[in-house]
Amino acid sequence: MFEDIFDKPGFWTGQGPSGDVVLSTRVRLARNLAAVSFPRRQDDGDLRLINSVIERFAADTSLHDGARLLRLDGMDPDEKRFLRERNIITGEMETAPNCSVVLGEKRNFVIMVNEEDHFRIQVINPGFQVMETFRFADRLDDELNRLAAYAYSDEYGYLTACPSNLGTGLRISAMMHLPTLTFMRSIADVTRVVRDYGAEMRGSAGDGGKTVACMYQISNRVSLGKSEVDILEELDEVVAMVIDMENEARDDYLMQYSRQMEDRIWRSYGVLQHSRILSYPDAMEHLSNVRLGVILSIIKNIDLHRINDLMVTVQWSHLQKSARKLFGSAFDCDSYRADLLRDRFR
Repeated sequence: MFEDIFDKPGFWTGQGPSGDVVLSTRVRLARNLAAVSFPRRQDDGDLRLINSVIERFAADTSLHDGARLLRLDGMDPDEKRFLRERNIITGEMETAPNCSVVLGEKRNFVIMVNEEDHFRIQVINPGFQVMETFRFADRLDDELNRLAAYAYSDEYGYLTACPSNLGTGLRISAMMHLPTLTFMRSIADVTRVVRDYGAEMRGSAGDGGKTVACMYQISNRVSLGKSEVDILEELDEVVAMVIDMENEARDDYLMQYSRQMEDRIWRSYGVLQHSRILSYPDAMEHLSNVRLGVILSIIKNIDLHRINDLMVTVQWSHLQKSARKLFGSAFDCDSYRADLLRDRFR
């Protein structure tokens, strides 16, 4: 069903500003229809209205060429997991009823339907592109609003299921690779600085809640009481500051511990070349180290976007698509992951 999605390059393989530190910029807008219950309290009439709006959008909007509407009810769990691994749906949508998603064929956008709100407009671009990403999300928002009136209050702004999204309903985030700040145990200091700017920073959690591959997400903390322009400018400033901190840390670490840095990177390269079993967290840790090696020109024969792609495609459902079979156990998955990475690093 999703072979064409699997074969199509994702946003993470594209060129983007400050792409060595910022893998992607994401903008989400939470929107709800007026006089329609939130997703967990809907009746059949509410659901029919929401579905009619999104069907018209998928068929008629001028901002895409061939958008696809996918219904999640009845979809195989492995297919849902694949969509979640691609950032097309959220983990909540894997189990919630009455969810669907509009997927843009030509542009990097999705509209999630009945996740927490009626609609979550999402645009993701490679690298650090706050304004460009927001502008396209704003155009999608206007197009959707043309088809139906939003729930809006003069006092509280856009009305949302979660109070934290009241106001603009805008959530901007940057996915950042911060290996050197992690090695230097400076993440706690960075987190405090980010909070001082009114934003929040959290690790990209794997099993057990541990941050995976030195990946961190920085996003605005509130959307109420600030304009969209204020939120955009504040996040732009804080992300630019963290980019500078990571770049300075790389220079300092290389000056003091160049041998240790090279050893860490080449050990990871060797593990990826020779392992027979690799768990997802271990694979991501080694890919993170190799990615840093490519950025620092310690490793010269690998393209950065090839590593970015592997960081997505070593996930369970992507590996099943590659293997063209379902894994019977975690061991089967870990074995195939090691085989695939050995092949890529020969």
